[in-house]
Amino acid sequence: MGNWRRQAWQFGWQQCIEVGDKTVSFGEFQREYQNRLNQFSQYVGRQLTAEQARQFGVAQITIQQLQTSLLEAERTSELKLGVDDNFVLKEIRTGPTFKNELGQFDRFRFQDILRRTGYSEGEYVEILRSELKRRQLTSSLALPENKAPTVLLDTLFAFAAEKRSANYVELLDTSITDSPTPTNVQLTEFILDNPAPFTAPEYRKAVYLSLTAKDFTDQVEVTDAALKEEYEGRLSEFNVPAKRSILQMIFENEEDANAAASKLSSGTDFAAVAKEALQLTQTDIDLGAVTKNDLLDELQGPVFEVPLNGTTVPVKTVLGWHLVKVAKIVDATQKALDEVKDLISNDIALRKASEIMFEKATALQDEFAGGATVKEAGESTGVAVLSTDWLNNFGNDSDNKAVADLPIAPEFLRELFSKTKEADIDLTESTSGTYFAVAVEEIKPSAVKDLAQVREIAATAWQADWRHQENKKIADELIEKLKGGAALASLASKSVSTVKTTQSLRRSGQNRELTADAAEKLFTLKDNEFAAFENVAKDGFILLSLNEVTAADATKEKEIVDRLKEQLSTSIQQDIMSQYLGYLEKEIGVSVKSDLIREYF
Repeated sequence: MGNWRRQAWQFGWQQCIEVGDKTVSFGEFQREYQNRLNQFSQYVGRQLTAEQARQFGVAQITIQQLQTSLLEAERTSELKLGVDDNFVLKEIRTGPTFKNELGQFDRFRFQDILRRTGYSEGEYVEILRSELKRRQLTSSLALPENKAPTVLLDTLFAFAAEKRSANYVELLDTSITDSPTPTNVQLTEFILDNPAPFTAPEYRKAVYLSLTAKDFTDQVEVTDAALKEEYEGRLSEFNVPAKRSILQMIFENEEDANAAASKLSSGTDFAAVAKEALQLTQTDIDLGAVTKNDLLDELQGPVFEVPLNGTTVPVKTVLGWHLVKVAKIVDATQKALDEVKDLISNDIALRKASEIMFEKATALQDEFAGGATVKEAGESTGVAVLSTDWLNNFGNDSDNKAVADLPIAPEFLRELFSKTKEADIDLTESTSGTYFAVAVEEIKPSAVKDLAQVREIAATAWQADWRHQENKKIADELIEKLKGGAALASLASKSVSTVKTTQSLRRSGQNRELTADAAEKLFTLKDNEFAAFENVAKDGFILLSLNEVTAADATKEKEIVDRLKEQLSTSIQQDIMSQYLGYLEKEIGVSVKSDLIREYF
């Protein structure tokens, strides 16, 4: 247990959130925080570090959720709202959280989820009871489903669903030829005005050490006795259970099931009976290969006792009356030790090597606590110390090639580039389960490259920019002609395209023909008005005018109306709840020890 966790445990009794007469202790907050952290980690597909949790604002989200729950709970107490035991039990048994794949309440899933979230059954029942009370409270503030003010809905729909198309001509920069050769002064000024493409990133040299379990597997001896013991301890893992390929049909009542069984016993094909009685296809009745545990309890014995090509008698379950035919039998087998010897040996070696790694990590921590450098700590503990040549924060060298053999820890480069040369040395545990320590040896700051290094690239970019600016002058002159009464089609020439027409666009719609600025301008243009914008590729300009306006049509765009109505209803509902919670906060009072929470989270 880390120091902060020990200290947090010692503070567990302290109240960190108070709402009216209700409180949350530090220990209770820590449990809720961990549940939120686990949810975020599951969402992103990896376990978040403490720093990443801070970036996601997990502590603030936990505070807000607990504060909201306490405010609502306090008001339900004041209003004397109640929920009896039968209603709570029904919610547990019928809600989706604890149902298995067959849609049934699963006691084992219930217990597993409680174990993982750290609640006892009694605690969970009371939490659910409080949640049901809060639902009573908040449902009184709920809008009717998908209800929103008609005037507001119509106004927003007319705005969102209006479509417009544009007529435009295009002037490409490539029509400008004979660009001049830039002087050194012009190139220097251009680079200073546009430094990003001509700037070298910061580079650093580092000295580091790294610990992984694989580093120590050569120090581990795996004996035959250890292999045998491991194998025997994991026998169940190497069991391949018996499987049966089955066909199944389910009837609503015993009478129909018996009638189908009678037809089967007289020799009628199973699939034919399923087709005639239930209109099921071969695909519908074929459940493929299953193990005994894949089946409902009532089916396990009958299905695995019937012989090959045999059919069970009608069996009753919560789903109805089953008839099951066994189409194929695969007997249970077990992998021999020789088949899994390499796997087991590797597992034992890694496990023992991990113990060596932890011992080395402890020794290194002691060394760093005593002020040792990376080199001194490595020499004292027998851990290899490595160094890098210049590399950037992407792990590339000065030729922009990936540097090989850096620690696999994703935090390594981030820590290297966040440290100063004088920073204390710490051993960092990575989210990948490895350790590393790194010290900065030299820093080469980010800087604009010398003209000699980038002359060719800079000259090409300068000339492209020159052509672009010259082309803009032409576009501006043509806009003036259009304002003077010239037609868009009359501008067509070697350097100006013929008139093109965009698709009908919405304000929020994506398109590949106009930039965001041009599309926004289109919805303010009037007839016989013109505007000039860069084209999407930024290698030229377009001159555009309004072509057609298509008003919103609620009949043809029912999907948009329904979606907008739902969004408005949700937004209004959230606003109502936000205002109500604000009222409760002022009425009841809230106290949050933010400094204490911030110190540990």
